[in-house]
This record gives sequence, structure tokens and C-alpha cells, in this order.
Amino acid sequence: MADNFEYISHARLVYKDGYRNAYLGDVSEPVVYGVQGKLREYYGAKEGPPVASTLDHIVAAVAG
Repeated sequence: MADNFEYISHARLVYKDGYRNAYLGDVSEPVVYGVQGKLREYYGAKEGPPVASTLDHIVAAVAG
């Protein structure tokens, strides 16, 4: 069995132009969270390019 280890995730959120920019650990580029499709309509978000939501990222992570 593998040795015990501890992992601590470090995240910082920056709100910019209506989007959440997540800086995750040592990765220099942020993950940008927004809305698209029906979520855009539901939340009444401003017009702009579709941006994946946190829900989209969760579904992709679980499916992967």
C-alpha cells in the first residue's frame, strides 16, 4: 500500500468583467468560469462568448 500523504489544494478567485478567474496552485493561467446556454438565460448574464460553468467542469471531471 502507498505511503500516507496529504494534499492541500490552493485556489484564488478573481472576479473580472463578470467572470470568475480561478488561479489553481502553481498553474499560471486562470481557469475562467462563466455561463452558457440555458444557464445564461436563467441567471440573466450579459451577452458575450459562451464560457464553461463550474457545473460543466464538475461533469467533465467526474466523467473523465
